[in-house]
Amino acid sequence: MNIWNTFLNAGTLLKEVGIHMPQITLKETIIKKIEIPMETLYEVIDNLTEEERKNLLKRLRAKPIKLKPFKKDQINSILTDFAATNLYEDDFLKDLEEGLQKSSVYR
Repeated sequence: MNIWNTFLNAGTLLKEVGIHMPQITLKETIIKKIEIPMETLYEVIDNLTEEERKNLLKRLRAKPIKLKPFKKDQINSILTDFAATNLYEDDFLKDLEEGLQKSSVYR
């Protein structure tokens, strides 16, 4: 028998004779990060009550969405990754390089 069972049993016995033990509340928090597919999230939202939807919208409007800045790789790094797969012909890789250089992201 572990200490908690002993403690709980003693409390039960004391209550039976009219003596009450002080009570405490233990709170345990378990945090686990999971990925929820968007379709599942839509399904959850579809099943909310009208009041829950109003609260959700209110919360979404109150807190702006944090966007991460776009981090662009070097064009040579991108071309090297494509070439390393051995799936693309040299003409495609040359067109890809020219297209990336002309794109607004790399100008």
